[in-house]
Amino acid sequence: MPNNKQRTTDPINVLVIDDDAVLQAFVEAFLIQHGYTVCSAENGDIACKMLASQLPDIIVLDIIMPGRDGLFWLGWLKEYYPQIPVIILSSKTTPDDRVAGLDMGADDYLSKPFHPKELLIRINHVLRRPVQETAGPQPALKIGDCHFQPDQELLIHTDNTRQIRLSPSETRLLLFLCRHADTTLTRDAISFSMHGNEHHPLDRRIDMQINRLRKKLNTITDASQHLHTVWRKGYRFTP
Repeated sequence: MPNNKQRTTDPINVLVIDDDAVLQAFVEAFLIQHGYTVCSAENGDIACKMLASQLPDIIVLDIIMPGRDGLFWLGWLKEYYPQIPVIILSSKTTPDDRVAGLDMGADDYLSKPFHPKELLIRINHVLRRPVQETAGPQPALKIGDCHFQPDQELLIHTDNTRQIRLSPSETRLLLFLCRHADTTLTRDAISFSMHGNEHHPLDRRIDMQINRLRKKLNTITDASQHLHTVWRKGYRFTP
């Protein structure tokens, strides 16, 4: 099945993540000239805030950037936005660099310097690939005396006598905790998953979300057996 955008008149939206302002402007002008819409971000922190409001069709990602490098953000993108294809555009040109990027899930790897038409060809090639079928319905997950059904946003007692409705954000939070079971998760990690940015020390949103989820778990099972506060570190979930 071809990419959905290619069956409509909607322009392809490209997100370019690169700290080189000159290259950003060059790529943006070239792609716009060829009918694309383009957004640019100088680092992954800015990009993940942009992703919270609008999802691009494809991402062009640099590797060498201040702070967290492109490989960190590639891993993050493949965990939280696996449906968005990523092309690495990097001055790191050794075979090992290319293998590392592709092994982490990049859909293509283009070395700098590059011809803009080659980037255009590679973008079109990636977008013409068959769309991966999304996973089927999320299976129910056992948590103590209840089953968590992500698709229905429900906690259901094992004897089917009680059920609790979760909000969409509570469902995402609990699913994230389940996927990282028995791991101490920092507030930063949870914040990236929920909001696309780091946790601010004075921001109590994460703790409030955890507390609301804990209260709902307590109505149907013993939350203290599953959702643990780890002093000065974060939280750990044990199904």
